[in-house]
Amino acid sequence: MTHPFALASGFTDPEFARWQELAEKALKGAPFERLTGQTYDGVPIRPLYTADDAPSPGERTGVAGHAPFIRGADAVRDAFLPWDIRQSILTPDPHMANQTALHDLERGVSSIEFVIDPTGNCGVAASQVADFQVLIKGVLLGLATLALDAPADPLGAARALADAVPEPQRATAKLAFNLDPMAARMNGQTGCSLEAAAGFAVQTQTLFPSATCLRADARPVHEGGGSEAQELAVLMASGIAHLRAGEAMGLTPEAVTSTLLFTLSAGPDVVVEIAKQRAARRLWARVLEACGVLAPMRLQAVTSGRMQTKRDPWTNILRATCACFGAAAGGADVITVLPFTSALGLADENARRIARNTQLILQEESHLGRVTDPAGGAWAMEALAEDLAKAAWPLVQAIERAGGLPSALDQGLVQGWVAQTRAARTRDIAKRKTQLIGINIYANLDEVLPATPPIAATTAPAAPLAGAIPPMRLAQDFEALRDRADSLHPKIFLATLGSLAKFSARAGFARNAFEAGGIKALGADMAHADLAALVAAFKASGTSIACLCGDDATYEAEASDAATALKAAGAEQIWLAGKFNAPAIDRNLFAGADILAELTYAISLLEEPA
Repeated sequence: MTHPFALASGFTDPEFARWQELAEKALKGAPFERLTGQTYDGVPIRPLYTADDAPSPGERTGVAGHAPFIRGADAVRDAFLPWDIRQSILTPDPHMANQTALHDLERGVSSIEFVIDPTGNCGVAASQVADFQVLIKGVLLGLATLALDAPADPLGAARALADAVPEPQRATAKLAFNLDPMAARMNGQTGCSLEAAAGFAVQTQTLFPSATCLRADARPVHEGGGSEAQELAVLMASGIAHLRAGEAMGLTPEAVTSTLLFTLSAGPDVVVEIAKQRAARRLWARVLEACGVLAPMRLQAVTSGRMQTKRDPWTNILRATCACFGAAAGGADVITVLPFTSALGLADENARRIARNTQLILQEESHLGRVTDPAGGAWAMEALAEDLAKAAWPLVQAIERAGGLPSALDQGLVQGWVAQTRAARTRDIAKRKTQLIGINIYANLDEVLPATPPIAATTAPAAPLAGAIPPMRLAQDFEALRDRADSLHPKIFLATLGSLAKFSARAGFARNAFEAGGIKALGADMAHADLAALVAAFKASGTSIACLCGDDATYEAEASDAATALKAAGAEQIWLAGKFNAPAIDRNLFAGADILAELTYAISLLEEPA
């Protein structure tokens, strides 16, 4: 467009200085910098972006300054199916897995990804050609892509699937063999070599012209707690490793790219996820530019496993919806939404239905696929995508200096990056700087969890090889405390001081904090006429720990006497919500403290025999 949008012509030009003035006024003395967030890579996320923040065409990380974020080779989206809705299936029995696949395909899923585990512990128990013949029975392979995720024996599963496809169907069969030696290595699996994966691609490119053979999957970095730039860097390094292996087998960069599926995790931060996928396309275009190639990147987004919670699992539906929105708006070609009960076990029909309907609603009711590039040109998206790409590129170079991704993994380079970021995430969750609804904030102690068959949602082996990146869930430490508390039914008495107006804020904070560890907080809404009434209420509660709650002025006047009286009444420990100290007060609970450590200590006290 060369002329201003007509609807905007009647308004005065906004001034950044005026906006900042109003923002600082709303902050009431707090520093303006508080509005700027930061990723674990140090990439700033500013509260407002302007045209000056967006990179100019000559500054963009991409081919000849262009941003290659358009999906596939065609700039026009398929209005009917703007992205591939891919469902993962882990049902152990091949016959049941086949029936599940057909059921989901009939109800809106456009492709299936079978997670294969010959033991049946973490996926479909398929290893022989006959097993795969059962899996594909009734599936129209010319219409619906059938993909594999077989970490235990990827090459064996790929060969068995290839042999299971009837010869007349091979020319049109839409398969995704997904051979990914690097992801297997990061997950602690033996997998297959890059050379063997490239060799399989050479062997099958004529037999299965509609199939893809290779995968560059950076999810182990994300699931291990890594950052966006680390995930992007490993994605690029994995793609480069496939290019090298393919070249050794006589495959051109175009041929490798055409048979290569890139896979990223999608978390709940919509803005970051949109920018991350756009950054991935820019980075890969830069790699291909060095090869003298201009080719589209096929990108799959899978909703994050590390964000899934066992407790209050229905909040996972909201997380997955945000992740799917970010993936769709970011331009993913294939999207997989994990069922909301994935952390608990094998998903039932209800959980799978919600997962696929999340995508169907975003496609058919929210119309996310009606616009070619919904985030294109947005200053925030352009700037953040460029910042992430710039943060990832030095890591790509570091991996290359180490000799490529296989060598970098052997040296522990990538594992070290991920471990450092994981530790920082863990600290932020423990201090509730990172808030997890239903876990470290707003825990629901009366919830009834859905019943699921006991099968893991992860394909990580029980005893991974040395150098693996162990997966994590952000909620795991707080959920471990809840598990300990389940058999104790622990309680704590909130000894409120003064009027409701004076104690309600800190009583609410204390209740929220203690219940995150499974400790029922009693008395949060009780106002006491005097100290005697407070002591009587404590005795009636049947608890052994009390936490004083009030405002600072009330603490100065009453906290010391109240703590002494409660100790005399049998309280073994006196806590205080805030930073006020007095001789009879044993511990303090306040914003910014290590809440996980405090709750662990409290549970330990309550576990001790009287």
